[in-house]
Amino acid sequence: MKKLISLLIFVGLAINVSGQDQPTNREEAMAKVSWLIGDWERTGSNGNTQQVSYKWAIENVAMSITTDGGSTAASRIMQFSGVLGFDIKSGKLVGKSFIRRGHIDTEWSFADGKLIEKSTINVKYQGEVREFKFARSYRSVDKNTMETAMHSLNDAGEVGEVVERNGNKMIQKYHRKKP
Repeated sequence: MKKLISLLIFVGLAINVSGQDQPTNREEAMAKVSWLIGDWERTGSNGNTQQVSYKWAIENVAMSITTDGGSTAASRIMQFSGVLGFDIKSGKLVGKSFIRRGHIDTEWSFADGKLIEKSTINVKYQGEVREFKFARSYRSVDKNTMETAMHSLNDAGEVGEVVERNGNKMIQKYHRKKP
């Protein structure tokens, strides 16, 4: 019986601790993502430079997000602009972005020192609206390096393993762009 009680207390503490990662208000949420502020870039395997910028749209209230994937037609399709802020109704950090053929809704959370972004992309393709879901994790390696990884997302919305393409895990490093 003592072992069962100890196990229940441990499980209760573990759940409590994991819940502490999540912000409970706008100030906490924006403080947890403030390290993103700035311009980031990386060179893709095709040699194209990819950039993403996070700037305060309203200081400590909302961030604007802009991407530039390069000059090729394929990279222009995924260029987007959006905003990230705290939704007081749901108590979650959320985003809304717009791409050439649709929009992206995101929900952000925190786990194991990483920012987790769950994305739902709705695009119009060949006359049909299609929906894609995936997750991406963000981690601050140091003040000038950010690592992102693409993750699978199951039907229940749970984040899975890092996605592999051609035998390589989809992990990317971005470096803070020098002014």
